[in-house]
Amino acid sequence: MDYAWLAPVLPIGAFALNVLIWRQMGARKHALSALTTLAAIGGAFLVFLAVFSDASAHLEETATSSGRHLIFEGAPWFTVGISPHLYVFAPTLVVDWLSIMMLGVVTFLAFLIEFYATGYMKGDNRYWWFFSVKALFTAAMLGVVLSYNFLLMYICWELVGLCSFLLIGFWYSERANAEAAKKAFITTRVGDVGFFIGLALLFLKTGTFDMKATFAAVESGAIDPATVTIAGILIFLGAMGKSGQFPLHVWLPDAMAGPTPVSALVHSATMVAAGVYLVGRAYPIFHASSTTMGVITTIGTITAIFAATIALTQRDIKRILAYSTISQLGYMIMALGVGAYTAGLFHLFTHAFFKALLFLGAGSVIHSMEPVLHGTGRNPNDIFNMGGLRKQMPVTFWTFLLASLSLAGIAPLAGFWSKDAILVGAYEAEAWLPLFVALLTAFLTAFYMFRCIYLVFFGPAKWQVATAAGDHHDNRSTDHVTGHHAVPHESPWTMSLPLVVICVPAIAAGWIGIPGFSEGFAETVRFGPVIEEHINLVLAGAGTLAGVLGIGLATLMYLTPVSGPRLISESFPSAYKTLYNKYYFDEMYQWIIDHIVLAIASLAATVDRKILNDRIVDWCGPFLQGAGARLRLTTSGYIYHYAFGFIVGIMAIGVVMSGGIPDMRFALW
Repeated sequence: MDYAWLAPVLPIGAFALNVLIWRQMGARKHALSALTTLAAIGGAFLVFLAVFSDASAHLEETATSSGRHLIFEGAPWFTVGISPHLYVFAPTLVVDWLSIMMLGVVTFLAFLIEFYATGYMKGDNRYWWFFSVKALFTAAMLGVVLSYNFLLMYICWELVGLCSFLLIGFWYSERANAEAAKKAFITTRVGDVGFFIGLALLFLKTGTFDMKATFAAVESGAIDPATVTIAGILIFLGAMGKSGQFPLHVWLPDAMAGPTPVSALVHSATMVAAGVYLVGRAYPIFHASSTTMGVITTIGTITAIFAATIALTQRDIKRILAYSTISQLGYMIMALGVGAYTAGLFHLFTHAFFKALLFLGAGSVIHSMEPVLHGTGRNPNDIFNMGGLRKQMPVTFWTFLLASLSLAGIAPLAGFWSKDAILVGAYEAEAWLPLFVALLTAFLTAFYMFRCIYLVFFGPAKWQVATAAGDHHDNRSTDHVTGHHAVPHESPWTMSLPLVVICVPAIAAGWIGIPGFSEGFAETVRFGPVIEEHINLVLAGAGTLAGVLGIGLATLMYLTPVSGPRLISESFPSAYKTLYNKYYFDEMYQWIIDHIVLAIASLAATVDRKILNDRIVDWCGPFLQGAGARLRLTTSGYIYHYAFGFIVGIMAIGVVMSGGIPDMRFALW
């Protein structure tokens, strides 16, 4: 376990090698950068296997203690201040089952997603830079996972934000992509400001950023409850930004502007997972305040249902998955808020696999549709331009279907067990509103995912109509080799193989948390003593029924149109328009920026120019010029002027010394 630090060092080394050496290798830099990144992340996964093996050998010992193994504890990093106010910072890393779990998820998925990207990004002229930034992105996330010092975590946290900015705006030549990158960066910075202030408050009380010392101070009552509450809420703002929680969710759907492998990694194992991981890692701070826990529960509950309703009407396949991610993250945050610590992090674990699989499946579909719809003016991401793809893309279809069933919480797939654990946690906490919202969200999740499946893989092939119409406008929609229309086809093996591999944990990852049968997750990733879990058959049945009803309704509306969706949208036009336009949050924020933020900025600029600059700064110039002109008279160069000044000075000193002037004293304070 002492070598866990190698996990982030290997990919950051790959980034340095790609940028400093391979960049100079001409056309070979693309292949070299991809191979170096894959090798580094593969090496990080091997580090995980070694750490996991070592930790498993001491499983009985860690089950009865905190189970934390600290690396570099107490080793000086840098110092600030002077004695006795000298602060020593140590880059402490932690290896416990929470960090081991995330270490495995990040390295496993990052490797497969990078492998997938070798096919997806083929031919891009910035291929080498894509893999370089992805290596840095992975290293930053692993730094967040292993950090046991808030300052080190914050540095890695911000590096994750920088990499997301670079990757979301990877195709920055298109203005929409550049705007999406800026939107993500600025929105998450809002939360990060709160995170930093919260850390500063705790530092003022403890004099350290060390998590071990901070948690001990909180648990012992050395920090007053008001400060703990305020600091906890401010730190949670950072989690809200990174994990796209209401109302800082607006950046996450627009992050789809990046290449699909970026979306898959961001939405499964890195950036959005960082927020939930932060809540899990800093849980002693949050758990110490019932007010903070209430805020976390409220935000998570609102986010879960809020994002699920928006996903019902979206047409872009990646945006549907993006809002699904926001909703599921709300699920996790809600679970942590009600005290279901293990359940919330268990869902983070299982969700990573089936959501990565869904995004990679969506990328496979888009990759196939782009040449088909080229020149037609149709959006290859729009599910209403697809249809009938299950025969052309069988691997993508079956893996996407299984991942959707897992997301919908259908037994015995992975998502069922983690969703059921959250329902049980809310029930045992007597959090009735979150429990109801969780069940309703399960119904909506199943509905919008199977709406997506039926429109993409079943029904008439609407892309045929699109290509026929495209003939009229642009003959580039035909295949120049065969002379026939391009048709959808299965993606190359470099993209299909990761789908098949990730499908395995998307099905079976939840089996390590089956109550009464396999409780390895609950015994290791926990807060407090081990609690024997059990299956609540009523809640398990209710959760399954919610998923089945959602699938059934989607079947009636989109597979065998008994009640057409157009009829419903026309019957409730205002509701449909509100959901389709995402509750107008983007428009509301834009109005606030245009009419409030810019007005305040204009007022500040006016004060700066007209008062500070024109009245104060500019006034000093002429005043000093006049004073200087007068002082020049004292340096005329004439000896008799200096002699006269010398005599006047001697006379003044004599008058003062003889008592001719009263003794004057000044009190400075």
